[in-house]
Amino acid sequence: ARRPPAGAARPSASLGRAPVSEVRTSVILPAYQAWDTLPAALDALMPQVDRPDRELVLVESSGDASQQELSARWPWAHVIVPAERLLPGRARNLALREARGELLAFTDADAVAEPDWLDELEGALNDEVDGVAGAVLNGAPHSVIGTADYLLEFSDWLPKRHLALLHGATCNLLLRRTALDATGFPDDVWPGEDTIVTFRLGASGRLTFAPRARVRHIGRTRFRDFVRHQSQLGAAFAVVCETVEFPYRRLARRRYGLLLPAFRIVGVARRIRGNQAAVRSALRVSPLLTIGAIAWSAGLFRAR
Repeated sequence: ARRPPAGAARPSASLGRAPVSEVRTSVILPAYQAWDTLPAALDALMPQVDRPDRELVLVESSGDASQQELSARWPWAHVIVPAERLLPGRARNLALREARGELLAFTDADAVAEPDWLDELEGALNDEVDGVAGAVLNGAPHSVIGTADYLLEFSDWLPKRHLALLHGATCNLLLRRTALDATGFPDDVWPGEDTIVTFRLGASGRLTFAPRARVRHIGRTRFRDFVRHQSQLGAAFAVVCETVEFPYRRLARRRYGLLLPAFRIVGVARRIRGNQAAVRSALRVSPLLTIGAIAWSAGLFRAR
């Protein structure tokens, strides 16, 4: 991993550590060895949190940059540098103890938010819901591997989605603090910790979708990384199915082993149905979708 990029820090005269009562929304971003994407993610967030009622809490656990270095690069962010690497769930829990807002927005180091991202999330929150999931766009559209990675992981949150919203992804999510229980996110689960936290909101109708609150997720573009990550997603699905009453948990049974790749592909096809651009992308990368589905199935089977 590279060191954080050198250069003059972007000043922010108005953003400071405001009194607790002034902060309404805290944006929480965990990072680990993400220097290729983290600067773009933070630069996109700065104009959105540069006001007294918002803040950003960055938890960077790579261990190759000090708090002083990171704070000098991004002086408008509240930076936490743990002594050891933290999985995303544990990093978010650490940030929650420092965050001061009653609304908690979550994003990731490999997700670049559009300029009105946070406004759209906040605007979609109403008295009927406790959480808002935003749309996830393909941040590597010119990469066939990146596109396959995106469709397999994030087709639940296409802007033009049509299925019931069951859960949210922490690359684009807003929650009321009261929607989190005392334990917050699972410390030892990744990926899938966001599904465990948000599924009960989706199942009870307390989670809504904001199609105009958009981030561009920069996925894996190297074949080995892609296969490894899809395997991790499959293993995580097994854990999710043991933790919450996910509708498709029966697919995690061993008896379906050889059929799992087909089930995975059918799931993607259902989610992108009617979206011509997504269907064209899926056809373009169909061999990689098959490989990814096989890797996902292998990860799930090993975890079971």
